[in-house]
Amino acid sequence: NRYAKEGIDLKVIGSDGKVHTTSLNTVIAGDSTVETIAIDSDMVAESALNVGRSGNIWQDLWQPLWFRFVASKNISTPMTVDNNSLISSLQSVLNSWEVLPSNASLSFDSALHPSIIPEKPGRAFDYEAAARAIITSVANLSFMPVDLGVRSFTPTITASELEPALSKLAGVFAEGSLTLTYVNVNTNEPMRWSVDDRQFASWIVPERSDSGQIIFDLNHDAVINFLNSTIDPVVNVPAEDAKFVMDTTTNKVRVFQASKTGVQVDNEKTYSDLETAFRARNFGDSDTPRSIPMAVDIVQPLEETTNANSLGISAIIGVGTSTFHDSHNNRIKNIALAVKRLNGTLIKPGEEFSALKYAGPFTAENGFLPEEIILGDEITEGIGGGMCQIGTTLFRMAMNSGMPITERYNHSLVVGYYADPVNGNPGTDATLYEPSLDLKFLNDTGNYLLLETNIDYTKQVLTFTLWGKPDGQSGSYTHPLVSKWIDPGSPETKYDDSGDLTPGQEKCQGAFRGADASFMYTRVTPDGQKINREFDSYYRPLPKICVIGVPKGSCVGLTSCTPSSSVAVASSSLSIAGR
Repeated sequence: NRYAKEGIDLKVIGSDGKVHTTSLNTVIAGDSTVETIAIDSDMVAESALNVGRSGNIWQDLWQPLWFRFVASKNISTPMTVDNNSLISSLQSVLNSWEVLPSNASLSFDSALHPSIIPEKPGRAFDYEAAARAIITSVANLSFMPVDLGVRSFTPTITASELEPALSKLAGVFAEGSLTLTYVNVNTNEPMRWSVDDRQFASWIVPERSDSGQIIFDLNHDAVINFLNSTIDPVVNVPAEDAKFVMDTTTNKVRVFQASKTGVQVDNEKTYSDLETAFRARNFGDSDTPRSIPMAVDIVQPLEETTNANSLGISAIIGVGTSTFHDSHNNRIKNIALAVKRLNGTLIKPGEEFSALKYAGPFTAENGFLPEEIILGDEITEGIGGGMCQIGTTLFRMAMNSGMPITERYNHSLVVGYYADPVNGNPGTDATLYEPSLDLKFLNDTGNYLLLETNIDYTKQVLTFTLWGKPDGQSGSYTHPLVSKWIDPGSPETKYDDSGDLTPGQEKCQGAFRGADASFMYTRVTPDGQKINREFDSYYRPLPKICVIGVPKGSCVGLTSCTPSSSVAVASSSLSIAGR
């Protein structure tokens, strides 16, 4: 109880040469769950009470006299000790009494000119010896202060030794930047981190080489901190097991996750490689490396994609993307709904995939909202506007997967959403409009295909991925070329007497340039045969159309009049969507 209340007194000699006393509260009597030092008080008491109670009447008669007048009996104190915890407790109590030594070091100004920071002697405690002394004291149930010794430390590199070595720094910095490289094991994406002179300046520490000369090395902790904060968050990924759960009611894959190889940067090995390359600069080595591959540990998943399903689906066949940047709210909701309906779709061997079949019907009953669509010469609202985003992304995915395209229609007008991401030209779009305009492709792989869809609201990018069993089949397409741009022509004016517009009120729909565009789609069959198919697309021009309200009945006999119920108008600055 006294240990629990008072702790253990420690006698410390301070830097002023005087003796100071501090307390360490790490011992609790009678509590075997304590992490540092625990005394089994019950067992101590039982051992003491059992002295003179051996059961032998003659022995029990003379033992009290023997212990009183001849010799005492020592009883050992049962105790448990966590040495690491004890040392940690000592460090927390004693660190303020220590003065850490330091060698002469360098600091750099903004122009990377060095200046010398002088060395500093220090003093520290021998924590292992202190822990042993405390354990001995407690074992003897002693309450005398434990005397802790202190060790003095002398710097190994002084300012006077460092001064003549500064001439090497120019050669060290002359080598320039050093690059850390890594290739993502899951995406094959190359990554690079450049370590320049300013970064090296923050890491440089003087060291003594095996031959005794002063050289410039890299501070271990500083480099490790850099790797932890800058590179680990980008490179480190946990291994992920494959998941494949079927929904028997819809015959779709409800849960799908491909297996992913885990990666962990080996910071110590990377530091060692970086340090070796940097140390070589001290000696003017002409073969000093300019780049160093990142050292990583690979962690394989427990469940591979191939083993998670019995359909042979094991890897990505092809990917298609498109952007829905600046889309209206209803358009985004329609796209998200179609993405959800398509995700997990299984395409049987020999099946002709239909976008209308799997994404539609585009009805209000299915949750689709009204949004702008192209209808003749007009941009009007229709249920399911935005589905051409789905058709276009599927079209690009199918081509990148090497699928035979059996049906595809381009838009009647050039729509900015579907421009080629490289050259901005139209040509790789695919429109959807029930019941006649569809996007279809044939699964000729002889194996099941799985459609995985993803919508990124932050980047406003749609990504469709086709999974299957790779067999050597592949596909690609060229960036579309426009052979001719067609002027939209003179603006047109129409009149509306329906009452939707007040007389004199005008609303206009922007002009569309026409275009003749084409690109080449190349399929490579499993036996290496190349099949080229040229896709030609004609986009008709459409002039600016303005509708002016007139009094009711004014349109009788006028060919330029049109009922407002069939005319939708939009600002010429509005991005036009199509279904």
